[in-house]
Amino acid sequence: MYSAASERAAVETPGEIIMLCNRWSRNVVRLVMLVAWGLTFTAISGLPSLWAQNPQTQGPPGQYPPGQNPPNRPQPVAAQCQSALGDRVSADAGRRVTLSLDTQNAYSVANGRQGLRGRLRYGTGGPNSWRTAIYDCVVSVRQNRVERATYSPRASSGGSWPGGPGPGGPGPGGPGGPGTINYPRVKVDTSGRGTFNSRSSGSIKITRGFVDSTGPRPAVSLRGGNFMITFFGVVERSDGRGFTIRITGSDRGNAHGTAQARLNNDRNEVELINLSGRMGRDNFTGNFGR
Repeated sequence: MYSAASERAAVETPGEIIMLCNRWSRNVVRLVMLVAWGLTFTAISGLPSLWAQNPQTQGPPGQYPPGQNPPNRPQPVAAQCQSALGDRVSADAGRRVTLSLDTQNAYSVANGRQGLRGRLRYGTGGPNSWRTAIYDCVVSVRQNRVERATYSPRASSGGSWPGGPGPGGPGPGGPGGPGTINYPRVKVDTSGRGTFNSRSSGSIKITRGFVDSTGPRPAVSLRGGNFMITFFGVVERSDGRGFTIRITGSDRGNAHGTAQARLNNDRNEVELINLSGRMGRDNFTGNFGR
């Protein structure tokens, strides 16, 4: 039965209402903190498995994955020196040799260049029969090319080499062999016209051609304005006026290809030069005529 007393009992005082609100607020805060702690614990405990499933690489954003180098990334100094020295020794020896840098002592050179010196070994047969030498090499890090590669004592095309004719040491005139020794020894240069083309240098107008077959490494060069490039190699064929040279290196680093040069009847002028091959990762062609 309804009465005024029962109505008063049903209606709580304002103080009781405030206490109930405060208690409810504290419970809500505790609940939120428990939920946040649980989410944090779950995330932390899941990191090891996520790391294992998705291994990360160190380095700046955009770095290439392991094993994949950016295009045109400079070669390590030791690799560039080994390649240049291999070409030089092969040209001196008159056959393709295998070369190893036994010791590598780095030193600094002015103008952003890096030097490397030490002991090397080379040969055509088994490692037990290889020869030893002391080398010195300087690389322009900015231009990514070998500026100097020397060694001592120098190799010689004479004497006994392990392997002989065949895969270990091809005979004269064979692919990779020592070539021919019957060609004119001249050092001439002549003005004329031509071009040199490669991806890195573009198309260069050539105004002068050079042939130097007097040293142990026959060379042909092209020059135009401030540009000049020289290729070294082994003479594989000659008819007395013309040369066919197997390119084994250049003054800008590793290079392979073919060079053809022809002299006039008096052998005191260059009539033509044709070049084609590959230098590093770049293909090249060149021509010259007086």
